[in-house]
Amino acid sequence: TTMTSAATVRRCPSLSQRTSPGFTMTAATKILAITSSSFLLIFSFTALQADAFTTISPKTSTSHHHHNHHCHVKPARKLHATTSTSTTSSSTTLSTRIPINESYPGLQKVHTNPDIYLISHFLSPHACNDLISRARLKGTQRSPVAYAGWTDDIKDLLGLAASGPVSWGAILGAWYEAQGDESANAVLNLVLHALRNYSVLLVVAGILIAGYTKVRADGLQELRTSTSTTLDDLSGGSGGGDGSGVKEFVLRSADLFGPPPSLSSDNDNDDDILSSPASYFEAPTVINYEKDQALAPHYDANRSASVEDANRGGQTLSTLLVYLNDVERGGTTKFGKLPAITSSSSSNDDNNKNNNNEDIVQRQVIGDPNLNIIPRKGDALLFFPADKYGRFDERTEHEGCPAVDEKWIARIWRHEGRVPPPFGLSDECIREYC
Repeated sequence: TTMTSAATVRRCPSLSQRTSPGFTMTAATKILAITSSSFLLIFSFTALQADAFTTISPKTSTSHHHHNHHCHVKPARKLHATTSTSTTSSSTTLSTRIPINESYPGLQKVHTNPDIYLISHFLSPHACNDLISRARLKGTQRSPVAYAGWTDDIKDLLGLAASGPVSWGAILGAWYEAQGDESANAVLNLVLHALRNYSVLLVVAGILIAGYTKVRADGLQELRTSTSTTLDDLSGGSGGGDGSGVKEFVLRSADLFGPPPSLSSDNDNDDDILSSPASYFEAPTVINYEKDQALAPHYDANRSASVEDANRGGQTLSTLLVYLNDVERGGTTKFGKLPAITSSSSSNDDNNKNNNNEDIVQRQVIGDPNLNIIPRKGDALLFFPADKYGRFDERTEHEGCPAVDEKWIARIWRHEGRVPPPFGLSDECIREYC
């Protein structure tokens, strides 16, 4: 409507002569057309954003950590997001975690809300040794680092560019091009110039933003210096290791998590692959940390999991780490946003009254104000990066402190949906062994 009314204005020498010197009615009309066009462009883009991105996940930010002599890892950009816009990660809004077998042998809760568990003797010494042997046989490579949340970052940056520099660049460019145009279609030409400039500048901004995210993604690799490999064959094989370690890890993990609640009852189809907890697991990953290798503070959940992790089961709901060897120095697992557990806090926790409180306390780094777990061969560490609905929990930020002695761990991520190969186990493997 604004564009139509502005376009019907006719140039009239007598009207121009009535205005003050240096500011003609033609200039005023141009200003009105440019302003109207810019507001129309910004409003249209904002409306599109509101319709398409109403469920935008938390925005990336850099949180501050208490780095001390207990864990020397330099502050760095996070691999995953920290705060939320549409959903918050506070304990008042997060739902409960996914259920587990609370009576699992050796299960000890070391922190409540968010829940973190230690599981003593989760894997046998033979299984631990076998997992290391299988990983060495297959060969490890530099552990990958995913730029989680890149889709949302691109959307946010494009939104800022479109409503700011792109819009004003289009307006100023159109104004410059319209100088001296006294034709009957001058206003219409100005609007068309603004729209053209907007489109061109938006494409340029998109290219620059894509380049920025690529550079940032490449830079994230420096946050992780370990090597790793995945083991998805439960049948074993010739050479280093008989395969029993992988099988034991998957089967005991399945016993710990149990079938999904929606399938735990009323499921008469024994061949239904989704009835096995293992179908929600990523294939076991064995990770090796040599001297001085570390993993900077990060998150295992992904604020953009519905898009970026759709092909691997969606959001990561639980992380299960097993320490495959005893580590005398370094290599601890630190939760930088959670306080250390003391004898008094552990004994006052109703959830821990049946646990060995002193053992839990002794498993932490002495003097560290944060929860910092010392590795012990065969023991598992269990925590929940997101609630059962997939909502991100920023409190579970953790890091692998630099190794002094060599450290080996095995990891399984439990997702909210079926994890298909090559990320998860094959249907044949699950039916035969799980």
